[in-house]
Amino acid sequence: MQIESHAGSPVTRKYWVTGIPQQIATGLCGVIAVFIALKAVAFDPEGTGLATNSDHFVRVLSFAALTVWTAFTIGVQRRNIAAIISLVFAIIVELLLIPTTHSGLSTITAANLGIVLAYCGLELYWNALVEAPNADQSQTEASKD
Repeated sequence: MQIESHAGSPVTRKYWVTGIPQQIATGLCGVIAVFIALKAVAFDPEGTGLATNSDHFVRVLSFAALTVWTAFTIGVQRRNIAAIISLVFAIIVELLLIPTTHSGLSTITAANLGIVLAYCGLELYWNALVEAPNADQSQTEASKD
C-alpha cells in the first residue's frame, strides 16, 4: 500500500496478507465489527453500581472498533470518511432500536464518543506514519555528512 505524506514523498507500508486472503480477512473482520456494534446496541446490563453504565462502555468500545476497522478497510488516509460512515451507521441503528430498548439519547452519545476517540487515535497513527519516513531520511542524511 502506498500513501503520500504531507511532504509529497510516498510512504510504502506492506501488510501481512495481500490479494484474496486480504479481502477475506477484511470482510470477516467487518462482519464481526458490525455484529459487535449491533450487539452493543442490544446490550442490557443487569445490576447496579459500576454495571449501570457498562452498556455505554460497551458502545464506546464497539463503535471505536467499527471506526478503526472502516478506516483500515478504506485506507487510513480516508479516516475522516471512515468516521462519518461509522457515525451514520450508529445514528441509523440507534434511532431504529431506541424505541425498542428505551435507552434515550445517551446511547447515541456513547457511540459518538467511541467514534471520536477512534478518530483521534487514527489521527495520531497517521501522523506517526507520515513522520516516520521523514525521520529516517533525516537520520540517513545526517549520517552521510
